[in-house]
Amino acid sequence: MKSPYFKFLVVSFVVGTFFAGDTPAQSGNSDRCEVIAIDVTGKDLSQWDRLEGRRLGVFDTTMAEEELTTRSYPLPKTKLFVVASVWYTDESMASKRGADSISMQLFVSTKPKRDLQHSLLYSDAEMPLNAFDVGRVTAMAKTGRQTFILMMECKEHIRR
Repeated sequence: MKSPYFKFLVVSFVVGTFFAGDTPAQSGNSDRCEVIAIDVTGKDLSQWDRLEGRRLGVFDTTMAEEELTTRSYPLPKTKLFVVASVWYTDESMASKRGADSISMQLFVSTKPKRDLQHSLLYSDAEMPLNAFDVGRVTAMAKTGRQTFILMMECKEHIRR
């Protein structure tokens, strides 16, 4: 006859195994992203590379399968918002180093939320995750009389 302790261990193992498959793949890993706006209104193209950008914000991503990290920032001198999103997937790119990728997206919107269908501007960059150390997505936004270059640059941050 088996002891009650043995039954407890078996039940604990079965229950733990069952729920382990439904647990999100949280690794504690993250990347750090910075969102910048450069006001190029009235400037010649030859001056753009010397203009100072305004940091709208910095955030750390949550690196997990199909996990979306989104932050919104007011676009200076407008009533609009820059919405920055980063997500990771293993289904999108077929790289020599694997299918894992990082997608970085910028939106300009009248509301501080991620809404592709109603955004005024959408820009996306995707790259393989296995060789990732830095990536950038860039867009130009013309809003009334203002013109901005928007950038989000993400760098490898925590890898365990």
